[in-house]
Amino acid sequence: MVTALFGLIDILWLPLSTVDFSPRNWIDIGKVALVLSASWMASAVALHRVRSDTSPIASVIKYLCGCLRIVVVSAAAFIPLAITTTVFMYLASATSRPLADPVLASIDSALGFDWQWFLATTNKPITASVLVFAYHALAFQMPFVLLFLAVRNQRERALEFVALLAVASVFTGAMMALAPAEGAYAYFKPAPGQFSNFTTNAGMWHHHVLMALRSGEPFDLIMTKGTGLVTFPSFHTALGLAVVYAARTIRPLFVVLAMVNAAMIVATLPEGGHHLIDVIAGVIIGILSIIAVKMPSYARGKVDRVARSAVGSDADY
Repeated sequence: MVTALFGLIDILWLPLSTVDFSPRNWIDIGKVALVLSASWMASAVALHRVRSDTSPIASVIKYLCGCLRIVVVSAAAFIPLAITTTVFMYLASATSRPLADPVLASIDSALGFDWQWFLATTNKPITASVLVFAYHALAFQMPFVLLFLAVRNQRERALEFVALLAVASVFTGAMMALAPAEGAYAYFKPAPGQFSNFTTNAGMWHHHVLMALRSGEPFDLIMTKGTGLVTFPSFHTALGLAVVYAARTIRPLFVVLAMVNAAMIVATLPEGGHHLIDVIAGVIIGILSIIAVKMPSYARGKVDRVARSAVGSDADY
């Protein structure tokens, strides 16, 4: 439903925008669809061949095919979501509306937070190295968690994770469209020596694309060259919470991911170039997304418990 919503908005908005969805994207989308289809068919053929085989090798094949199918189903749900939300992100960024950074920075100040002081405090060799690793590790955590859930045959958990990303995308998309921003580095303009232990383009790797979109000139969107453009709220923070939540039933993995993503949330300030209010908003979105995804299953569980209780009462009677 979320993917369809973003897709509809994209279709209606694209003709009115300076953003052009490059025809090259359809070739890449076709390749991905072909790989997913071939993977599903390969698992179907393999399962058919060993359907009545009870040997250990057949059991392994059945298990691996089951894992592959979970990966394919999760990817088939996630990839269209990623495409439609990316297009929306570019469309929302192609605006001449005033940037919200002065307001965001003033909120930070009202909260007693000094971003430039925090940058100087964390710009130490060891501290910065840890934070840089944690920040960029999120890109690898998402596919890893999906694969791990597939290996454990937790199909529902894998789809729940995709649902979390979808709900978080709705909140994030709405907020970024209302408050376009360029980030703390662009706003405060620290000298290179002030973030010498962070990456060269810390918090600014998106800036040239954002400015190109805001220039009003035609922009050719190629998905494989896409970059994250969301400053407010911090989508990194929301994703980090979703990753940790998805691993909640696997205690050793949960503990490791919780520690890494706690550092990642801190890193969104000096490495990601976010204002503190961006991070706070990201935490709120992550929590609300978890509640929104869990609420239907909680309600169903409550109904089931009431039904079982009623049946038990009737039986006693």
